[in-house]
Amino acid sequence: MNKHISYLILIVPIIVGTITSCTNGPKGDLDQLIARRDSLQTELKAVEMRIVELDTGHVALPALVTIDTVWIEKFEHFIEIQGIVEADKNVMITSEIPAIIEKIHVREGQKVKKGTLMVTLDDEMIENQIKELQTQLKLAEYVYEKQSNLRKENIGSQLDYEKAKNNKEYLESALRTAEAQKGKAKITAVYDGIVDEIFQKQGELTSPQMPLIRFVSLGKISIVVDVPESYLNRIKEGDLVSVNFDDLGKAYTSKITNRGSFIEPLNRTFKITIDLPANSDNLLPNLIGVVKINDLTIENALLVNSDDILQDAKGNNFVFVIEESDNRTIARKIFIEPGGSYGDITYVKTGLQKYDKIVSKGARSIIDGQEVQYMGIHTTNKE
Repeated sequence: MNKHISYLILIVPIIVGTITSCTNGPKGDLDQLIARRDSLQTELKAVEMRIVELDTGHVALPALVTIDTVWIEKFEHFIEIQGIVEADKNVMITSEIPAIIEKIHVREGQKVKKGTLMVTLDDEMIENQIKELQTQLKLAEYVYEKQSNLRKENIGSQLDYEKAKNNKEYLESALRTAEAQKGKAKITAVYDGIVDEIFQKQGELTSPQMPLIRFVSLGKISIVVDVPESYLNRIKEGDLVSVNFDDLGKAYTSKITNRGSFIEPLNRTFKITIDLPANSDNLLPNLIGVVKINDLTIENALLVNSDDILQDAKGNNFVFVIEESDNRTIARKIFIEPGGSYGDITYVKTGLQKYDKIVSKGARSIIDGQEVQYMGIHTTNKE
């Protein structure tokens, strides 16, 4: 047997053993191991091809492959990040005065208009106070009028006049305060919204320190997203985004209305806000949605299927490009520079040209310069 063939046959088991060991490495090195395995498989194929070349009694058949065609089209890359729905006004309503709850006029989940009466408090004590102050004020006004007339006639003392005047003004102020307190016994909606939760019951004592109703605005609703700082230069106010709520089966297109100017030190993110349609059913505060943001757009980009790209042990990306020469179809290894991938499509910066035919299925089992036979061309070209 030819010495060269004997030598090559001896090293084949070594390469095969090395390939096998690459499948048993730590999970953390999986990508590196896969690249190493592919490189070794290529070396093994090269050895086998060399054996065939040296063995004059063996006729090598072209490897069967399928091919894709490089095409040109607009390439868009998106990032998808979860966000949380926030209402512009989400408040906890409390009573401004301590009082017994006389009646609750609304129920949880009810939509109400601005000015709708929601809670009536017992104002009997305030009514009694007002009546008492009104009586005292009438007397104070009478005394003040008498003292004022006496002073005009230079009768009576200045001190008595000042006392009467101050007493009248004090009671007028106290009456205004009591009447204002009476107005606080009726709690109304200050804007259109939804009664989200009622915390107290009719007949219970309430006070300014006790939550009474959680009230959510039906007006401005937005979704707030924490975006990694690495995207800071790619995202700006006014950019169009899509917002998807899978649980609701709804999607919206809107603009970024605000981009934060502060990086959160704990998670290295900045906030963006996207307004959503007002009065949208089921868009409740704290609902989670997925925001899809376009962070890269390339017009007239060279595109290939991502699965067609291979990687050697050094991390270099390459594809096999078909060459037709002397009635033979040859696969040439071409190194490329990917510019980004989205879905199953990759944008290629350098290394390829429009309409290049690249090996798809079978690419992992051939080597540079090997003769191939392709069975068909995938219709990936969308032009």
